[in-house]
Amino acid sequence: MKKISHEMNMKKWAQIVEECRNSGQTAVSWCEERDINIKTYYYWQRRVCNAVCKELAITNNNIEKSSAFAEVILPIRNSSGIAITLNINNTTLQIHNGADESVVAQTLRILKSI
Repeated sequence: MKKISHEMNMKKWAQIVEECRNSGQTAVSWCEERDINIKTYYYWQRRVCNAVCKELAITNNNIEKSSAFAEVILPIRNSSGIAITLNINNTTLQIHNGADESVVAQTLRILKSI
């Protein structure tokens, strides 16, 4: 029962994070309009990102057996130029101008732990 509840929460949180990112607004203004505490939103975002990274890590541990590709669709932003490109073990990570600071920080922490 706990696992089902966790999966339902993760799905709901992922939808909220995606909706916010696709809105073209800052997370703060988007959350204010919907009466969502910004700290709660960032908690949900962190949990979703951690779950995705954990899933990718499991996939990467099995890389000898099979290859995997994960596509992350980010919203189009006005300042969409690429600020940073990292190439690590046949994997490319691009961080665009205007990327959310918490997402960049979380991504760098994950890369550091690999």
